[in-house]
Amino acid sequence: MTGTEEKKEGGLYCFLNGDRACGPDCMAYETPPQHKDFVGKQWAHCLLLVNAHRTGKHLTILAQFSDTLLSLKQDEARLKQPPPPPVR
Repeated sequence: MTGTEEKKEGGLYCFLNGDRACGPDCMAYETPPQHKDFVGKQWAHCLLLVNAHRTGKHLTILAQFSDTLLSLKQDEARLKQPPPPPVR
């Protein structure tokens, strides 16, 4: 059986080197976390991909927080504006 045929059967292969089967001998291989994001996902065995996923989620949270802070500052700036002059 060639490497290509094995890949078609759903084996786990390194995302950095598609010819290398990923297994416990790999430094990045781990037991998948029990969080719902990782259950049943092959990539969850790879520490590098798990950390990239977690980093992405944290960056999303930080971006949302930053957006909220910017909105508050814009609201403050709008409230500090003087009222418009009366129309004659």
